[in-house]
Amino acid sequence: MNTQRRNFIQISATTAGVMLVPGIFTGCFENKQVETSSWDGHNIHEKDIRVIVLSYAILAPNPHNKQPWLIQLKDELNFDLYVDTQRTLPHTDPPFRQIHIGQGTFLENLNLAALNFGYKAIISYFPQGEYSNSVIENKPVASIQLIQDKSISKDPLFNQILVRQSNKREYTNEKAPLDKLKILQAKIKEELEGGFSLNITSKSNHIEKLREIMVNGMRIESANHDRDMETIKMFRFSKEEINQHKDGFGLAQSGVSGVKKFILENIFLSRTSAEKDPISFGKEAISMTQNQVDSTTTFGWLSTTNNNRLDQVKIGRVYERINLLASSLGLVIHPMSQVLQEYSDMNDLQKEFLDYLKVPEQHTVQMFFRIGTAAKVEHSPRRDVKDLVIS
Repeated sequence: MNTQRRNFIQISATTAGVMLVPGIFTGCFENKQVETSSWDGHNIHEKDIRVIVLSYAILAPNPHNKQPWLIQLKDELNFDLYVDTQRTLPHTDPPFRQIHIGQGTFLENLNLAALNFGYKAIISYFPQGEYSNSVIENKPVASIQLIQDKSISKDPLFNQILVRQSNKREYTNEKAPLDKLKILQAKIKEELEGGFSLNITSKSNHIEKLREIMVNGMRIESANHDRDMETIKMFRFSKEEINQHKDGFGLAQSGVSGVKKFILENIFLSRTSAEKDPISFGKEAISMTQNQVDSTTTFGWLSTTNNNRLDQVKIGRVYERINLLASSLGLVIHPMSQVLQEYSDMNDLQKEFLDYLKVPEQHTVQMFFRIGTAAKVEHSPRRDVKDLVIS
């Protein structure tokens, strides 16, 4: 082991906030975090209502902060949403299920923004036909029409869009307040369609087993070169990389700041070393996942009776509402999706996980996440809205 690698591991071991590989979904960009990106979308001075609502939609959580969205503007108040096939995760999300959940989170933010500015968003899913779970066809996920309505009611969850984040810190290791969990669960259950379900557990015996499964999931995810490289590709090793790409995630999204962040980014971390030695990169992910789950006393999961593209998009909208509602209650959420990945290496652990939760055979757990309380982290960057628009 060379000296630099040894020093890196020693520094990482003493830096509890460092998380090299966070969960699959990342946070949003906040106006106070200007050091990580020049984009300030929600303050954009725009006359086009479509661009205004898109500037909030882009703040939705999405896999690895890939921001896999393309927008085709049509006439004055109409546009289509497509999956950006250049921004998928073929090794960690081979059927692109999570990419489609990310389309749903985008649509939920869009809908909330439209309401806030006095418009109703008419969302037509898969207007040119729904495609199968094995492909992404060149068809829109949704067509959106904005209709102005001065009498329309705003949704208070809009106010959380700039606050919400997928918090990857270690939690305070206290049980999430039961009264807040009951509010969250009751409110979301009121909104769930038939065939969708939300479960939350804080039972100590459940937590111990789920902690074990989450760590094993990360262990499996990190045991493959292609999957490691796919994650490393989205890790931002410096402020310069963040400002260049305006996507992905870095140390700041795990709560590392100040001198620690400066030392790690400028002395011990580099893209070259990580790509040369992805195994060490993966080992840090396993270690940090262990610390995360050890500090967690509440887990939640969203399931669907069926699992088609429409289910995936709709559950994305539900997941975003859970995030925003949790934020309004002073809670934080961090998805832990490794065990849900659909590659063969994960099959045995996933079966153990589903059997333990007693999930019916034909049902699909679409999202699994931890809930708790923690200090805020820096939000991840976002691209310019114009980068999403296609001619």
